[in-house]
Amino acid sequence: MQTIRSSSALKFTLGAKELVSRENLLLLLWLLLVNYSLGYEYKLIYVFSALSGFILLKRASKIVYRCIVLLFMVVGALYSPVGINYGFPDINVMGSLMYTNVNEASEFLDNIPAIAWLLSLLVAISGIAAIWSSFYPVKEESTTRGVYLFLAVFFFLSAFWSPLRQGRLLSGGLPEIRFVHDVVASYLAVSDNDQQFSRIIATGSRWAPESLPGQHKTYIMVVGESVRRDYVHAFGGQYPNTPWLDSAPAILFTNYLSAGPTTVLSLTNTLARHEGKSIELNNNVISLASRAGFETWWLSNQGKKGHFDSPVALIGESADHAVFTKSANSDDRMYSPDDQLIPMLEQALKQGHGKKFIVLHLMGSHPQACVRTQNQYDIDAGAREISCYIKSIAMTDQLLKQVHDVAEREGGDWSMMYFSDHGLSYINRNTSGAYLTHGDKSRENYEVPFFILDKNQTDQATITTRRSALNFLQLFSQWLHVREPGIEDVCNLLSTEDCTPISQVLNTQGLLGDYAGLPSVK
Repeated sequence: MQTIRSSSALKFTLGAKELVSRENLLLLLWLLLVNYSLGYEYKLIYVFSALSGFILLKRASKIVYRCIVLLFMVVGALYSPVGINYGFPDINVMGSLMYTNVNEASEFLDNIPAIAWLLSLLVAISGIAAIWSSFYPVKEESTTRGVYLFLAVFFFLSAFWSPLRQGRLLSGGLPEIRFVHDVVASYLAVSDNDQQFSRIIATGSRWAPESLPGQHKTYIMVVGESVRRDYVHAFGGQYPNTPWLDSAPAILFTNYLSAGPTTVLSLTNTLARHEGKSIELNNNVISLASRAGFETWWLSNQGKKGHFDSPVALIGESADHAVFTKSANSDDRMYSPDDQLIPMLEQALKQGHGKKFIVLHLMGSHPQACVRTQNQYDIDAGAREISCYIKSIAMTDQLLKQVHDVAEREGGDWSMMYFSDHGLSYINRNTSGAYLTHGDKSRENYEVPFFILDKNQTDQATITTRRSALNFLQLFSQWLHVREPGIEDVCNLLSTEDCTPISQVLNTQGLLGDYAGLPSVK
């Protein structure tokens, strides 16, 4: 009996040693890379779990094995630039992909760091090597059934035991399985949200506002893009890039936070009424102004995003007059500067004699900054993209001056508001290759400029108390001089009154987090 046991143990050991082959080592190398490229938390247990699964699959059918490796090789190589910067394909990543047009996709590709391209290349090369090695003739295997049984048990326990206990069979565990699940689930969720938002918009608004004394005839709201407050000179930035705003008689809100770190997530929670994760897209700033008797315009230098109109575009389309300078067709490849909105603004101000609410939605400082400035910059900050970013803010300052001048000339009794949708965070900080992109890991992703200026104001003032875009509708209704029963009005947000501050912000997954717990990375 002892001899039989020793013989079985010897066979098991020899069989296990045979698994340490060139083919399996190449497969292990590929899995180490592809697991990282998909954007999930990196765990070696999942790498070896996937290795066991692929070895078993190869044993069962080499054709199926090669097809699966080829599939994930292509997916990993293509997704790694997104995975490195933004993580796994959740609803926000998928929404960004679906709402992005050809021009923006081209800019994103141009902005991919060399390390991401290197990872893509290594995923492809190692995947090809793993597939190619499976064609080499091998000697007759002596790997015992016990070894394969061990691999099968290890695979199922490591890949499925914890997800089964948590009731998340497909959405937990192996990145390869989670990726497929998350792509399908996120795509369906975004599509369902689009349909739901379209239905909500079609139901019409429930606002019933009352106009209050002191209302201006014309309100102009300029929505900026991707501007960090610490890069705006008028708000304390070190670079002299806002000569107009530096001396403009505006009220500067120096402690204003955006709702979220990306455009769609931030603006839907800024411009529309929301309760938790439920967004009443029909009850938005356009419909509020319209119900208050204003003729409304939405003049956008950002696209509608084609088949999948973004929720922000749906709000814009609800205006009496909606103009989008960019569409999502294949010819939309040229950058269009924000100042082309100025003639449209001038035309809107000349049209009719009633009350007007006009929104200008800018491209602003959207990454890639050097596309915004046509590779021009005045201040060398040590990195080309950062230098262009500083210039892009100077261009927005010049545009805001133009808006002011047109309002003075054509707007009668007017008031003007500007804020940015979100900030940005560093990649390769303090290097010549530094640039700024979307993120949610630092305070600067949420610290944005905000100011209000009207015809009768003569001196510049600052409001240092905390204001949050999550409470924007209250601030907006006070600015518009309307009272709406559905909007809380317990504190004057346009004053220095120390209202109960909102210190939470939305992360990229749409979950509320503590702003104070984030580090400052300047």
